[in-house]
Amino acid sequence: MPEEIAVLDAAPAPTSGGASTRVGVDVGGTKTHVAVVLPDGRRLDTVVPSDTWRQGSLFSTPANFDRLAAVVDAAVPGGGGLDGRLVLGLHGVDTPAQRDAASAELAGRARGPVLVLNDAQLLGPAAGHRHCVALIVGTGAVAVGTDADGRTISADGHGALLSDHGSAPALVRETVRAALRLADWEGPDAAFADPAVRSLCDAYAVGTVQDLALAVSEQRPFAWGVHAPLVFDAAAAGSSLAAEVLHGAADVLAANVAAVHRRGARGDAVVAAGGVVTAQPLLQDLLRAGLARHAPHLTLDVLTVAPVEGALALAGAL
Repeated sequence: MPEEIAVLDAAPAPTSGGASTRVGVDVGGTKTHVAVVLPDGRRLDTVVPSDTWRQGSLFSTPANFDRLAAVVDAAVPGGGGLDGRLVLGLHGVDTPAQRDAASAELAGRARGPVLVLNDAQLLGPAAGHRHCVALIVGTGAVAVGTDADGRTISADGHGALLSDHGSAPALVRETVRAALRLADWEGPDAAFADPAVRSLCDAYAVGTVQDLALAVSEQRPFAWGVHAPLVFDAAAAGSSLAAEVLHGAADVLAANVAAVHRRGARGDAVVAAGGVVTAQPLLQDLLRAGLARHAPHLTLDVLTVAPVEGALALAGAL
């Protein structure tokens, strides 16, 4: 197994007719998807908001792992979700130390083999690629690859307050910042004339760009993302400000992918997933254009299945 993938065996998993239950888990910033394939071939899927079990960050308290284990166990009729071959892609597991810590926590609660990795590392297996650069653009944004020695290489994924360029919260953040610059340089009326600014002011029930800045600043960064579709709608309505933000986001995303590949990540495909990139053809087009500039040797595949399919594929190989 590559270094970036930790496999820990608890106790031998019970089998039925030579087969055991496969459980794949995709823990994202917004939702947790548990997919179960029973020994008789039946498939069961459970999706819950991640904040129903996660308090703070993943590692804020060991009780988060207790609650995650309970969600997984409950996904199988009569329990038993922790008995089979279990693969989890976890948002927030970004370093070898975090991977080892999460592996130890979950292996101690399981009764079968456990594989823990970053949620971005589910994309390649889900798309049928052995090697690729995985690009998640949703609640967060990160590019992840693996080098020839099995080491993880990543770019961005540092959180919406400072980074995560192209993510839903970051698109709103950058649109507000651009609106403030426009107001400073050309006056508040010029900023308010832009469709993106008017849409965000309406969404926050404010009447000025300055009040918009205050309203956004009072929220947690994750909360900004709910208004990201307004940025795309404004671009379609002719907003030069929204177009500038989207072009800039796509350029950073493509540059991050190119950097990960330049630093040694294997594969010639980029597999993109996440609610923003999969739902917005405009961003896909801009990202392809960005890759043509920064990494013309890489092709873009937008994932058309749930990332949890990658976890199930890996579980089948345990």
